[in-house]
Amino acid sequence: MFSNIVLNIFENPKNAGRISKPDGIADVYNEDLTANVEFSLRIVSGIITDCKFRAQANPYIIAICSTITEMVKRKMVDMVFLDPYGVKNQLGDDQPIDIMFCIDCVKMAIDDYKAKLEKAKKDSATE
Repeated sequence: MFSNIVLNIFENPKNAGRISKPDGIADVYNEDLTANVEFSLRIVSGIITDCKFRAQANPYIIAICSTITEMVKRKMVDMVFLDPYGVKNQLGDDQPIDIMFCIDCVKMAIDDYKAKLEKAKKDSATE
């Protein structure tokens, strides 16, 4: 059912957990996939220095999340581009709905960071 790569990552996921006081966070539940995924980001000078995930989901989604955390680390926030085909190729499996769900979660965490940054700029401008 799952490729050997997916099963190996599922059994040994990288970056599982949560960053305390994250700069950006997204916690999303997808009823259709019966999956809850959270991504938390540490961002320094516009660069994602750490990315962690927590997931209650099937092995494929957990493998996708682990793979994505590795793909976004050391990338500038404004330059993050996650290609679903790149993720699929790394996993040797094809479940595009699951991939897009996870990619959207990371984008929401980045958007959360940007919203916090914008609010901080506005707050400092009004002081």
